[in-house]
Amino acid sequence: MSSAVINDLYRRTLDGDKSAENELFEFLTARFRLFARHRIWIRADAEEIVQETLMVILGEYKSLVIDTSFTAWAYKVLDNRILAYIKNRSRDRDRTAKMDGLPEKTAAIENPGANDLKRRLITCLRKICVANTRYARILNLHYQGYVTDEICTRLGITQTNFYSILSRARSLLDFCLDKGEIE
Repeated sequence: MSSAVINDLYRRTLDGDKSAENELFEFLTARFRLFARHRIWIRADAEEIVQETLMVILGEYKSLVIDTSFTAWAYKVLDNRILAYIKNRSRDRDRTAKMDGLPEKTAAIENPGANDLKRRLITCLRKICVANTRYARILNLHYQGYVTDEICTRLGITQTNFYSILSRARSLLDFCLDKGEIE
């Protein structure tokens, strides 16, 4: 389902269409679950964040004037909830470390290669984007939680073509992460 369809459901919901409202929130629930699970690996926490986000959206969306994109606004609400969760977890971890008498930089000690991996990943994704924008776009849409049918519709490709491109893009990403360059 594209942003245009979601925004249309939003407009129909504002006009009082209850079936559009149900369809809108069913879709947001499914999409938000995928999105949150990609960022938060604890299933119960991800589900709680999705439910909190949906409650915020349900409480506010009718009273707001959204001129641009309801979809973008809804995802921003979810993203803010996820960031708050991550910040709180980090703060809790720091408090625990201080109580245990450990240094303040516990996160760096626990996972020293995380920053390096993140830097290499971003560098490789940029290289892939320059080399082949279709590969980068498919990786991005897949990471965002779009299902195969949606990606195929957006890009005008078949599922077989999608899986082939995704496989090549992942291989290219793996190679770049290992060697620091693209074939």
